[in-house]
Amino acid sequence: MIGRRALLGLGGVVLLAGCAGDDEPVATVEQGPWNGTHLDGGGAPLPDVTLTDQNGEPYNLATDPDTPAVALFFGYTNCPDVCPGIMADMATAKRRLPEDVVDDITLIVVTTDPARDTPEVLKEYLARVDESFIGLTGSLDDIKPAALSLGIDIAEGKQLPSGGYEVDHGSYVLGFGEDRTLQVVWNGLSAGQMRDDYARLIAV
Repeated sequence: MIGRRALLGLGGVVLLAGCAGDDEPVATVEQGPWNGTHLDGGGAPLPDVTLTDQNGEPYNLATDPDTPAVALFFGYTNCPDVCPGIMADMATAKRRLPEDVVDDITLIVVTTDPARDTPEVLKEYLARVDESFIGLTGSLDDIKPAALSLGIDIAEGKQLPSGGYEVDHGSYVLGFGEDRTLQVVWNGLSAGQMRDDYARLIAV
């Protein structure tokens, strides 16, 4: 299990990492009308890092999203339980947006397990989850600093009886506005609550 780490750029919000989802978050930022933890004034920017998308094309996190809002998650395709549920909620929340804004948010997942999550694996996986996702892979030397700049730690977890392994990582979804700074952190919310915050984020 990974220990507690302050989310960089949040002015004291602390996130608890771990794919298993058995840890409770600690956050002390005022929510106001938001369902997630809203950061008044914004937090850290989207990392300026170029990775590879599920089609084998380069994709820069900071400059390539072309929508007013971005929802970013760090996870992996072999995650046994938490990641599939989070990504399903992200996708459902987007589909429930009004038709005139449904395409105004980009959903991105960056793998925390690039050794197994090749572009081909990501493409097959996202076809089952939601094809509107951008799936990104690359070198851990690029992914880990990018995640850490947003307060998300990544570490190899326990070995499994099958001979495989888990990857411990922060289980938070991060929302960025049009200025590409972190505006809201989501954890443990329903798809309906995320949908409402998506709409707020798009309108910021």
